[in-house]
Amino acid sequence: MSRIFATLALFAIIMLAATMLLGFPVDLNHKISHLRDLNDQMGVLTATAPNAESRAVEMERIRGEIEQDRRVFATEQILGSVHKLVGIAAALIVVLVCSIAVTYFMGTSRWCREVVEAYDLNASLLLRIQKIKRRAFPWAVLGMCTVVVISAFGAASDPGTGLPKTADWVIPHLSVAFLGTGLIGYCFYILWDAIVQNHTIIESVMHEVRDVRVAKGLETESDTHAPLLS
Repeated sequence: MSRIFATLALFAIIMLAATMLLGFPVDLNHKISHLRDLNDQMGVLTATAPNAESRAVEMERIRGEIEQDRRVFATEQILGSVHKLVGIAAALIVVLVCSIAVTYFMGTSRWCREVVEAYDLNASLLLRIQKIKRRAFPWAVLGMCTVVVISAFGAASDPGTGLPKTADWVIPHLSVAFLGTGLIGYCFYILWDAIVQNHTIIESVMHEVRDVRVAKGLETESDTHAPLLS
């Protein structure tokens, strides 16, 4: 399980990094603001230009700049859409990885309790595995909440939402994305370490079960008949 979790966690971090890389060149707020300024300049020029010839030349220049900005804006819109789709996928993968960890600890904790009670093993084994589970749960929840916060800041900075002052959220979104990705990576590390410790305890439980069965003259089960815990 530790290897599977590490692989999935690494994939989730790569997806988050790819999302940030795709978002770096996208600045739709700036492009929209610049287009508005050019349109305003066009309006002012129409009203105040001293003669028709100079007005026509300047208006032609502004029209060319507007057309160029529109082409760039269309390209960035496509890149922005890819950025959002990859970001959604990355967020879902982060939630999935954290959920797998939660499910794993719930399942192994219940399995350990049933085995300890059935074979009358040392109760400290169950206490140790429950302690690891309680320590790991907050980190799994923190990882899921962090990716939700990153997504919320991203939505706040997206001019496509129609929200006011989305440009003010661009830098906060970038900062939260950097810090949040680092925090999620740390959460994954804590969860991975807890899974490794949890597996060590499970191996101890399986060893004691074999000893009990041998002492009672019962058949010993192969480790391959145990739940998929490693």
